[in-house]
Amino acid sequence: MLIWLLKKENLKKIITAKDPEALNWDWINVKIHAEEYIIAENGYRVGAPDIIFSIPRHPTNECETNHSNKNISPSCGSDHKYNPHEHYQHYSRYFIEIKPEITNFGSTLRQLKLYISYGYEGKAYLLTEDQRYKEEFETQGIKVIYPPKIQSNL
Repeated sequence: MLIWLLKKENLKKIITAKDPEALNWDWINVKIHAEEYIIAENGYRVGAPDIIFSIPRHPTNECETNHSNKNISPSCGSDHKYNPHEHYQHYSRYFIEIKPEITNFGSTLRQLKLYISYGYEGKAYLLTEDQRYKEEFETQGIKVIYPPKIQSNL
């Protein structure tokens, strides 16, 4: 599944199915990284989500922006604010954690909440076939995605 998500068209398909506003994102310039560390300000490696993807933030005539580009978001109507933990000020960063099965709800939630605390509020996805805890994750701000059935040529 990780390799499949590294293709922009596949990533776009699952994200836009969950978030229709993502259709307006600049998918041509999306950057996708696998197993990239989230690094704390002190240099500590917090963890590595399976996928981190970055969406370019472009000002439009309809958006109010300032000289430091701090209030621009992928969707001008959304409520995203400047986040000091974002590594690239011209990109909004999101993550996807892949868990074929949730063997321990508490430890999975702790892991995802830790990642979220480093600048991913409202930008977290969990890709899992195990839908038992979907409602619980989503009330915690984690968007749960059911993986599509894919055929592999590997």
